[in-house]
Amino acid sequence: MPYFRIIYFNQIKEEELRKIMERSKNEIFNLKKDVANIIEDVKNRGDKAITDYLSSVYGKKVNASELIVSEEELKKDYLSLSQDLKNSLKYMIKNVTKFHKRQMPKEFQIQTDKGVFAGMYFVPVNSAGLYVPSGKGSFPSVAVMLIAPAKVAGVKRIALATPPVDKEMHIDKATAAVAYMMGVKEVYAVGGAHAIAAFAYGTETIKKTDIVAGPGGPYTFLAKMIACDSVKFDLPAGPSEGMILSDGNADPEVVAWNLVNEAEHGPDSAGVLVTTSEEFAAKVSQYADLIIEQLPEPRRSYMIENTKKYSAIIIFDNLKDAVNFVAEYAPEHLSIESMRAEEIFKEYKKDIKAGTITINTPFSAGNYGIGPNSTLPTMGFARSYSGLNVYNFLTSITIEKINQEGWKRMKDHVIRLANYEGFPAHLGAMKISEKRWKNS
Repeated sequence: MPYFRIIYFNQIKEEELRKIMERSKNEIFNLKKDVANIIEDVKNRGDKAITDYLSSVYGKKVNASELIVSEEELKKDYLSLSQDLKNSLKYMIKNVTKFHKRQMPKEFQIQTDKGVFAGMYFVPVNSAGLYVPSGKGSFPSVAVMLIAPAKVAGVKRIALATPPVDKEMHIDKATAAVAYMMGVKEVYAVGGAHAIAAFAYGTETIKKTDIVAGPGGPYTFLAKMIACDSVKFDLPAGPSEGMILSDGNADPEVVAWNLVNEAEHGPDSAGVLVTTSEEFAAKVSQYADLIIEQLPEPRRSYMIENTKKYSAIIIFDNLKDAVNFVAEYAPEHLSIESMRAEEIFKEYKKDIKAGTITINTPFSAGNYGIGPNSTLPTMGFARSYSGLNVYNFLTSITIEKINQEGWKRMKDHVIRLANYEGFPAHLGAMKISEKRWKNS
């Protein structure tokens, strides 16, 4: 029996479709009470809540001072990396930074009527708390994706948190190296919901930030949503997912590797192939089986687990129906794989909803440095959220101004509307503004 289920969309059972569409959402939200308790504990006890938790995990007393990763440690970890790895990180930093610089908006001012002026300009938030997960691996690439847009936006205080990887409270060396390379000096060895709560509400050691950004597992995902009463959060970014759209005119072995690409992240991740070719579906499934069997642990077990729940190969009668399904699913990563990929993209680009779209390109190329951000909305939130970008770290401020001519042109309209809505002070403020120009 193949690992990836092959399903005909017109024969799919409602319960099976619901599970594929919802992914791990139900499992995640079952943890909401536990996460809320962690958030409340950090709010009430600050550092002590974090150190007590870490002490219980590592079986040794952890002090608040150990939460801080010093600049000396960051430099030491940077120097310990091979030159090849440092070069690859530098390459990624260059591309990702270049892309995000292009995103920066420009201020403007227009005249909406004679003597009536309106404008907008942009300023960065004062502080950003960035979270790099480390539960099922180490992800220095995520650190690049988070730090780059914050720095480009001009955020003055950038703080980074990532879980310690051992009882000595060390963090991943490559993640530390990225912080060092990109000039981030405020780094903490704290993980999961505890880190999100610390950034959202502040502790004795970790000061509150204006925004919390970064992907993560179920606890991180929920913590950001719960803590939104106190802090801005970037986007709902949970377990990884990748979807492939193909008409069957592609290499099935190439597509099979891309299908496994995002799904190998964890047992709660998903890989879904949407195609119109029955023969192609079968070939991709065969190659996917061979790939899964050769994956090292724990990736192999992760794949086997998520293929039972959220991953699948779905066959549609026509491409239009397949695209409609993609739009409703709204994947984190979507790859269009076909000799006609560019043509398919141009025809359906306005119908598709996705965090990011690759065209005959492996997801991994985007994850490691094409330029766009890999911190993306999951679980269908791509229908309403964008991937991380400089705008997450900016606020827009509008400017409004009228001169005497503008006042004359607007006066009756403002008075009439204020009167209708029952705001006498609004009305009066507009009327008396005539005095502004009487003596000029």
